[in-house]
Amino acid sequence: MEGKPVAVIGASRGTGLQCVLALARKKIPCRAVARDVSACQSAVFAALQAPLRKYVVFHKADVTEPGTLLSAVQGCQGVINCATASAWWRLPFQEDINTPPHVDYHGAVAVAGACAAAKVPRYVMVSSAAVNRPQDWFHMQRNALCGRIMDWKLLGEQGTVKVLDAVSSSSASQPLSLTIVRPGALTDDAAGGPRAILVEAGA
Repeated sequence: MEGKPVAVIGASRGTGLQCVLALARKKIPCRAVARDVSACQSAVFAALQAPLRKYVVFHKADVTEPGTLLSAVQGCQGVINCATASAWWRLPFQEDINTPPHVDYHGAVAVAGACAAAKVPRYVMVSSAAVNRPQDWFHMQRNALCGRIMDWKLLGEQGTVKVLDAVSSSSASQPLSLTIVRPGALTDDAAGGPRAILVEAGA
């Protein structure tokens, strides 16, 4: 699979942007996937030295528009999904596709479906720490402030597993490798190493 890119979905900011930069600095071909390609390119090029920019290509897609996702992941050796909601609570009469149910749940499941259809061998889904621990203060705080985002992220994880399990059980080909990462308290500061690593199986 040498030469095939790694797609990073949600590449304009936060974890997604940092993944793009890390891949390029390791000279691994990267496909930066974002809704606003111009903003994504500006963010990447502002942080990346000119000789390394050749390792990044940009692709327009949106997790809330499932029809845009297959071309975003086609031909990739792996996909990292970092997309997450940028809007939280909304009034009942308002509709905002940037909220957790649209992005962290339905969007996550749509990405999994696209990866399965494209037969991407490796898929990494970035979720959140404490997503499966509703009594944890971090879970309760984020749920209260961010439109029940932890509940929607967990549903996104579960929906992703269902999609990929269904594909694996109905296909004789090699199953897609899924890794769910649940980070917490990430910053853009210089790397200092993880404070702790917890390895879990299942929900």
